[in-house]
Amino acid sequence: MLKRHPIIKGAMVLTIASIITRAFGFLYRIFLSNLIGAEGMGIFQLIFPVLTFCVALSCGGIQIAVSRFVAESKSRAHSFAVLISSLLMSVLISLVTCAVVYFYSDSIAIHIIKNADCGRLLSYASLTIPVTAIHSCIAGYYLGLKKTFVPACSTVAEQVVKIGAVYVLGVVWLNQGIAITPMIAVYSMIISEIAGALFCVIAVGAEKRYQIRFSDLLQTAKNLFSVSYILTLNRILLTFLQCVEAILLPIVLVKSGLESSQSLAVYGVLTGMALPVVTFPSAITNSISTMILPSIAESNVENNLCALKKTIENSIWFSTVSGIFGIGIFLTFGHFIGAEIFGHAEAGAYIEILAWLCPFLYLSITLGSVLHGLGKTTAAFVHNLISILIRLISVWWAVPVFGINGYLWGLLLSHLTTTALHYIYMKRYVSYRFSAWENIAKPLVWTAVSLLAGFLVRYIFSFSVCSGRLFSYISTGTQLLAVCAVFFLCVAKNHQK
Repeated sequence: MLKRHPIIKGAMVLTIASIITRAFGFLYRIFLSNLIGAEGMGIFQLIFPVLTFCVALSCGGIQIAVSRFVAESKSRAHSFAVLISSLLMSVLISLVTCAVVYFYSDSIAIHIIKNADCGRLLSYASLTIPVTAIHSCIAGYYLGLKKTFVPACSTVAEQVVKIGAVYVLGVVWLNQGIAITPMIAVYSMIISEIAGALFCVIAVGAEKRYQIRFSDLLQTAKNLFSVSYILTLNRILLTFLQCVEAILLPIVLVKSGLESSQSLAVYGVLTGMALPVVTFPSAITNSISTMILPSIAESNVENNLCALKKTIENSIWFSTVSGIFGIGIFLTFGHFIGAEIFGHAEAGAYIEILAWLCPFLYLSITLGSVLHGLGKTTAAFVHNLISILIRLISVWWAVPVFGINGYLWGLLLSHLTTTALHYIYMKRYVSYRFSAWENIAKPLVWTAVSLLAGFLVRYIFSFSVCSGRLFSYISTGTQLLAVCAVFFLCVAKNHQK
């Protein structure tokens, strides 16, 4: 069955890898937050807007373009030419970008991030830009071939190395009496990025090589650039606005009445703890969206409307089911995750608010991938631009009045808007079916039944004479397992009918 359905097979591989990666990332963030504290997490998170912008500049649209061109290629030789061309372009740009950030990191930290402590962090973190570019190109190549083993394993290897690196560095620094600072996170990030890229390079090196003429390489690069530069410009603009949003948020939080250190702590708890938890289940929808992009592009080129509609309908179903279940999970367990796992009750409150984000977040990812596969990149860009502008408005106008809650509700409104715009626009080009009963009503019932089963397990545990933190972890973990088991049983029973 899996051989006949490469999307299902690929999505399963990516999902398993993504769940493992996010689980490791979850543990990494817990360990890191205990090492450097909420304020340290906030300072570390401040460098990511600039770093993300640089990565977008270097290879922002190239991975999507590579995946699409490889999926449309008629021969492996041409696919290999696409890979080589993308590597030459992205590595060249990334080296220039890396040099600029490395030598001007202090100026960027002072004048753009508005935090001098980020200068040294940013200078070292810039070394990951060329490595990330190589990793992205090779991952796009394999995803275009619908071979997910290399991208999946490279991300897992990256997370394993990151956890190992931060643990070893932490032990060494503590034994040597060295103060633990956010630099430990940057060092572990550099080591892990190199490990992930090295895995990909070794995998490509083991593949069959093809003789490619220089003229063919130039033509391929030209064709690739004609598509990737539009995607890159779109990504650069969107990333730039996201950078503005991320840099403004801690500054505007001060206007809401918080001290500078408190605003950094709130920013660290939100971006380093709450948001990663809420986006954890998107491992499934991200895997699906990654796999459907080349499949949508292939079906679109072949004008296979039947396959196109079926792929879109199944993708939307997966996203809505995951999103509705996510709401139930995070409303029920959000406080426990924040207060007990991370040790910050604020994280639990943010998770409970962000729970309502899940269906729209997961759907916007999936529908955006469909639009890219259909070649409607401009529409996807405009929709995402509107979404970011809504968040910027919420940062500038709502946060000073309502604090961080103003931003959280602005985040919800922005993703709701993006999902609606994607959905309405796609309906104009593909006449797919959306069943409210299958996509909303049934998942709501399944979620309610599974949560009731979880509360029953919790009620049974309440009769125990045991107590303490360990018992609380065991009882809550059992409750969560019961909820997930019942929900997946409901889904499996539905598909047997």
